[in-house]
Amino acid sequence: MMDTLDAIPLSLLLKPVDGTRQPHVLLIGPYDPKGGEYTFLAPPLGVWRLAGVLQRSGIPTRVFDPNCCAASPETSLAALLRQPWDVVGISTTGMTLQYDLALAHLTRRLQPAARLIVGGMEATFEPEAVMRLGPFDLAVLGEGEEPLLAIVARLRASSGLEGIPGTAWRGPDGAIQRAHGPALTREGLRNAISETPYEQMPYEQYWERLEASYRIGSLPVKADREARLSEIRSVRLITLNYCPMGCTFCSSTNFLNAAQGSTVKISRLNVPECLTMIQRIVRAQPRVRTIIFQDDIFVFRKDDRVLPLCEAIVAAKRVGEIPPDLQFISTNRIDAMTPERLAALRRAGFRVLGFGVESFSVEILREFNKAQIHARIAPVLEEALRLGITPFLDMILTSPGCKLTDLAENIRQAFVWIVAGCEVGMYPYVIPFSGSAMARDAARLPTTVFERRHIAGTDLSWNQPAKILPLDADTRAAILRIEARFERELLNLQRSVSHLPSRVRSYLWILSAVQEMDGPRHSLPSQHDVTQALRTLLPEFEPATDLGPLSRPQVADGSKAAFRPHATGVAGLGQR
Repeated sequence: MMDTLDAIPLSLLLKPVDGTRQPHVLLIGPYDPKGGEYTFLAPPLGVWRLAGVLQRSGIPTRVFDPNCCAASPETSLAALLRQPWDVVGISTTGMTLQYDLALAHLTRRLQPAARLIVGGMEATFEPEAVMRLGPFDLAVLGEGEEPLLAIVARLRASSGLEGIPGTAWRGPDGAIQRAHGPALTREGLRNAISETPYEQMPYEQYWERLEASYRIGSLPVKADREARLSEIRSVRLITLNYCPMGCTFCSSTNFLNAAQGSTVKISRLNVPECLTMIQRIVRAQPRVRTIIFQDDIFVFRKDDRVLPLCEAIVAAKRVGEIPPDLQFISTNRIDAMTPERLAALRRAGFRVLGFGVESFSVEILREFNKAQIHARIAPVLEEALRLGITPFLDMILTSPGCKLTDLAENIRQAFVWIVAGCEVGMYPYVIPFSGSAMARDAARLPTTVFERRHIAGTDLSWNQPAKILPLDADTRAAILRIEARFERELLNLQRSVSHLPSRVRSYLWILSAVQEMDGPRHSLPSQHDVTQALRTLLPEFEPATDLGPLSRPQVADGSKAAFRPHATGVAGLGQR
């Protein structure tokens, strides 16, 4: 039988009745103490979107961003918790989970009567584990808009929180129970995106921090300063609900399906809606120079939006509806790109196009469920570079089933394309994000590395899967040696350089591989060539010589492996 509260329109339930106090909501973003290692250095977009939806419904809502506060996050949160909150939502990611849980425990100690809600990838895929480790009353599964509105409605009616669609809760026996909830409709997604309160989001504070970190004022050439400012003064926009491509290393592709309990239909903004959001962002953040379309996939192979959107942007610039020098960045399927689409994107002002290439080895791509893109990589990159677009390639150097030849192919091709003008973000191995096909594959367990995580302020700890190493012993040993050398090279550089762009980091990975593998045997670039390429960016660069001992965490088979996590994405309460 349907709960009566769920049958009544939420808009009626949320109207104050006879002066009844409206429940107050505090939303806490993911906490990345490493300052951008695990998250984007930007306001948590999904959390702010939730705040906008709640505020538009008349619910007093505030966002606390632990990555953007004057004092320590713990001190700042404690000060905020001096006032009463009825609902506190904690956004989590796999990479920040231990820090997010510490803030949850702090919140519970200071606000014992508040309803504590957890959301994000970890809460959706592993609610049992998250609710065991955190003092939560409820977990939100998938998108948070409808569940949070229902939670507030239940509280106003003094009703229990059990059984709300899209949530998980403890039953009378302590076991976690779930109620699947439908994903937002296209109209619901459009409304939620349109209610994102860009005017309230502290982009200026983030930009000031980044400008100080990059030392913009010390750059002697104006063109360099302008290029860096375009990179820094960016605002993110999501126009798509999720990517359906099913890459085996990816968790976000399964996020909404897991919450709904079935396959979710693709939804995204149309051309006029995209243009409206661009104009809204420019009005809200007038110093913005670049808008980043944060969709997991911005252009599909069969896509009727990309060309009309580019034309609409060009027309809007021509008549002054948006600044003529406004630039764009997006992430795309490389096999969805044609010369016509690339040219249209270039005319519209897309200066960087991200491509989830992942690997230049067809065998690794096959393992990632992406073999179909292999033949399209080179021609698309060549055409993009010819047009003056900078391709940004995400790469994973190894896979669970790869061999040394696959690793060598990635190193060779990465060097070629970086020299040609591409930017590359490299990760040494697959990270077993909760909900991904690879993380669920028990065959990966023998070479899965676990890290012991501790929750500050408690005596709680757990083993969290941190990476999946190659099953092949030679390849596994090689990538661990490469990673150890990379860490030493990085530490050496960070002593004297405030900001290391992706190209420098990628050259460091390549240099480390050249030094640790048999270069002539695998036809790798020479150490001299890689070092010279690095010196074009850092003239004083000298390779580190003393590697020294490194502490290495435990692998499932008992061997040791160096570890430093690298984030590939962010997901929070209602965030993808």
